[in-house]
Order: sequence, then structure tokens, then C-alpha cells
Amino acid sequence: MTDEGRVSVFWGENILIIPLLRSEFGFWVAQYQEEIYSLTMSNIELGKDILTKLEYSDNSKGKNSKKDFWKVTGIKSYNTFSKKYKLVGISKYDDKIEVRLWVYAGKGYSGSENPNHTVELTLPINPKVLGETVRNLALNSKDIDFENEFKYGGFETADDSKISYKLLPDEYIDIEDGHTDAYQIYIHEDYESNYIGFMIDSGYERVINSVIEKLCEKLFYNTLNKKIKKTWTRWYGPLKSYEYKDVNNKMYYAQIFGKTDKVEKHSYLFKDGEEVLELTFEIDLVNTPLDLQEKIRKDFIELVESVKVI
Repeated sequence: MTDEGRVSVFWGENILIIPLLRSEFGFWVAQYQEEIYSLTMSNIELGKDILTKLEYSDNSKGKNSKKDFWKVTGIKSYNTFSKKYKLVGISKYDDKIEVRLWVYAGKGYSGSENPNHTVELTLPINPKVLGETVRNLALNSKDIDFENEFKYGGFETADDSKISYKLLPDEYIDIEDGHTDAYQIYIHEDYESNYIGFMIDSGYERVINSVIEKLCEKLFYNTLNKKIKKTWTRWYGPLKSYEYKDVNNKMYYAQIFGKTDKVEKHSYLFKDGEEVLELTFEIDLVNTPLDLQEKIRKDFIELVESVKVI
């Protein structure tokens, strides 16, 4: 059965009621809406506005907007928006309306698999009942802790390790792998040259891993230390300071710090099965205000301390 119209209700500091139109390729595309609704709107008002937007979505004469719908909130990135707003999707069919909860999935939303988070309402529908259903799904969903859902992220490595970590504050943008040799990269929203990345492997690690079994532990760390320092110097130029530290009482086993006139770089090496996971962050010392440098440094280190590798 094909849905005839769709509306997305986003619930956060306020409410957005967004109609969707089909693109020329057949995909549903969210429309830009100037209006922001108050959380205090009544259920009947909410239901009426949803039904109005469903009629717009079902109207073939509707025009696709070119503006991103969420920018009306003043939020700069969709990833940040999706962390702040819950989503309830409404689909209209011939004889019913389906209301479904969608949950934050680290990179946008994913439909909840819990059958209790999907409700079917027979048409014609009382607007108050529709508004009440949407509100209840957004606010009273059991088995989903939205507060904690937004605090932690994670991924699986190529060696089948499970990585979990505390998410960075909202001003950091998740750019996935950034088209690099990484699992995950975050950049600062306003100062994009400041970044943190979970690296799959690094050039100096590939060399060392090939001979790791032949080296005693002390020789391994000394070799690793020299390789990293040499690589960083080649990448960033002369180092003003550099420090390599073996760590035995943390999830990570080595900590590296380097600084030039232009950048400050930290790397932490974690055990990833038989391989190595590098968590690295870089601060732009030239273009980033000093107070923000300190905040970024604090945010990054808090994330590092939260990482767990299972």
C-alpha cells in the first residue's frame, strides 16, 4: 500500500510540522517552513495543523522548496538538529493514518523497531486524537531514554571491537569518515580546522605492525615513538614540543602530544583486538581564538577519557 502524503513532526525546544513532497525521482523531500510552533499548543491545534500539512503533501501542485527545513531553528547542521529534536512521522493512506516514532541513530533518524511506537488511526480522524497520539509518542515513549540516547555514540571496527564514547557538544559536526582513512571524524562548526578522528590505521602503524611480533615491548614502543615523531615532523614541520608517554592504567596504552607554530596535535592509541585504534585530535593555533582553543581542548580530552573498547 502506497502512502499518499507525509508529514514530519519534530519535537525539541519547540515544534516543527513539516510536509513532505515527492521529488521527480519518487523520494519524499521535507519542505521548508517558516513557522515554529510552541510546545504549549493544544492537541487539537497540533492535529489540525498536521492534517493541513498532509493535504499540502498530498497536493501534486505543491512545489519543492530548496531551503533546509531545520535552519529556521537557527541550528547550523542537520546532525546537531537531529540530536536536539525527536521525530514523529505521519503517513496518510486511503483509509488510515500511520503515526511512527523515529529515533536518533547517530547520523540522522531511524524508524523505531518497537511495535508500540507505531500507531494506526482510522480515517476520518478527530484532530484532537491525532495531536494527542503524536504528543504521547514524542514525550512518553517507553524503552527509549532520549536523554541518554543523545549522550553516547559508537561504532564497530574492522577487528569487530565495539567502540563507545561520550558525544561531543552540539557545536561539533559529525562528518562520518570525511572521505579519509577513518572510522569517524568530528569538526568544529565554526572553526572546521579543529577536528577529532577515530583512525582505522596510520602509516607508522602499518610499518610497525609488520614486525611487532619480533620486537620486545620496550623496543616496540621506542620504535613507535620514533616513527610517530618522524611522521609528525614530515606532516607539520618542525616540532616546538613533543612527548610520547606509555600508559598502563587506561583503556589506551600510549599518549602522544606534539606542537608546532600552527597546530597542536594529540593522539591516543587503543588496543583493537590484534590491531591499533588511533584517536587523534588537532587544534588550529593560528585561526582559533585562545578561549575557544581551551574549550576545544577540554571537550576533546573529555571524549578521549570516555572511550571504551570492547
